[in-house]
Amino acid sequence: MSRRMCAVGLGAAALALAALAASAGAAQDNDRERGARHAGNHGERLGSLIQQRLRADGPFFTAEERAVIERACGYAPGSWDGFEANMSDGEFICTNGRRADSPEVRAVMEAAGPRIGARVSRVMASAEVRDEIAAISERASAAALRAVEWERIAERAQAQAIAATRRALEQMETAGERRRR
Repeated sequence: MSRRMCAVGLGAAALALAALAASAGAAQDNDRERGARHAGNHGERLGSLIQQRLRADGPFFTAEERAVIERACGYAPGSWDGFEANMSDGEFICTNGRRADSPEVRAVMEAAGPRIGARVSRVMASAEVRDEIAAISERASAAALRAVEWERIAERAQAQAIAATRRALEQMETAGERRRR
């Protein structure tokens, strides 16, 4: 009877270790979800910071250039903010879906391109943006390391559960053989 209790106890231990492995995996999944939400919030903050800095110096385009884009896109005069600019295959894509491709629009884009590029470079090189990118990177690295550690814990618990289950099965088999004799 005591051997049977021992085998049952070992079986229970094996199940407990298996539960530990499962809970470690669940904790790892929760850590990943928290990390993703956390990274998303910081990514939004970074995006807002970049947009704020890009817009701080006013529109990308001069008043004359905005007038050209407004005419080409069919916008009401003075209605375009001078920021929403999308190019595809050399065509300016208006926010209303119209594609504007004329020598006048191309000249505007050619003139504005270097100014826009310089502003974007200046904003991306700013200490605030670089610091925020570094902070996001550090948080992501820490979350990844935690996930790796949870994975290691789960693997060890799983291996221990398998070993305990094998031992319990062996002991149960031995006890059964002894009882049959």
